[in-house]
Amino acid sequence: YNPQPSKARPKKSKQPKEKVKGPSAASIIVPEQTFFEGPPSITETLIPGLSLFTVVGVIPFTASLARQAWTRYKITNRRIEVASGFQGKDVVQILWREVYDVKWLRRYGGAAGDIVFTLKDDSKLEMRSVPEFDRNLAFIMSQVDEAVPDACGYPDKPALEFQAK
Repeated sequence: YNPQPSKARPKKSKQPKEKVKGPSAASIIVPEQTFFEGPPSITETLIPGLSLFTVVGVIPFTASLARQAWTRYKITNRRIEVASGFQGKDVVQILWREVYDVKWLRRYGGAAGDIVFTLKDDSKLEMRSVPEFDRNLAFIMSQVDEAVPDACGYPDKPALEFQAK
């Protein structure tokens, strides 16, 4: 409280502005880059396609065609996105920092493979029939935490052969 207010304002002193440095190189955010985007490998329709010669084979073949039409995988430098379900409306996204375990299985001589990610909250994400399997697996292992590939036994013999190419 000021019992005798003065109408005079304090004078502003001009000081030179301080230069503000831009963000350091470590804090620059890299834009998200898509490494792979597409449906599961078409090789998953081979065996169900051969089973069409039996009447019972119509159901698995139709299911594999529906997966080809409605499932999409997207692997980026920040996350994995799996769109599946009826007309691809169910979307699941995980960040690389959430992954603490990766298990994989090659199918059809390495043309495709299955990957199961275990997340920190113990939930799992399964990607079946991932095409270009060795290429995608190498990228995935480069994105997860440094301890994950060692704990998972990566690189195995086929991965070493792929890296040598």
